Amino acid sequence: MAEDADLLHAYARRGDVRSLSALVKRHAAWMQALLRGLLPSAADADDAFQDTWMKVIRSAGGYRGGSVRAYLASVARRAAIDRLRRGGRTESLDVEDEEGRSAAEAVPDGAPTPLERFESKATSEDVRREVASLADGPRQVLLLRIEGELSFREIASELGVPLGTALTWMHVATVELKKRLGGAR
Repeated sequence: MAEDADLLHAYARRGDVRSLSALVKRHAAWMQALLRGLLPSAADADDAFQDTWMKVIRSAGGYRGGSVRAYLASVARRAAIDRLRRGGRTESLDVEDEEGRSAAEAVPDGAPTPLERFESKATSEDVRREVASLADGPRQVLLLRIEGELSFREIASELGVPLGTALTWMHVATVELKKRLGGAR
């Protein structure tokens, strides 16, 4: 199995769409979960997912090494922030490049089907609702750690806070969620 960095470099250097497709498939689930935690609606998260991959497509040559997962989490987080600032406007995946190919042809859909969404359990909805109601710092740390699987050093770097702050915010998030979901008595 090819490493993430190799796939990203293959796309950046040669325009290898298969490498990009493999990268999207490998990272779609956690990225969707991260974006759904950062944005107010599933539709916003789906749009930010597309925005994220559009940014990756345009700037794949800008990846300079390190964890691809951290790089993608950073791009996704910024896409979520941009989406909130823009108030819902998104880029179109139907815009064609010089060769007449749309960006949608290069990015497979990683969103869950309506049936998959319907089958999610009520407890999952309760957890999502409680995570969404956390303060911004603790919520972002929790999502970057759990969904993005980033190290606390990577999270601190991404958020521009000291490592101790990232660790404190994670503690605050977990204590608050335990309290709200009935795990701490």
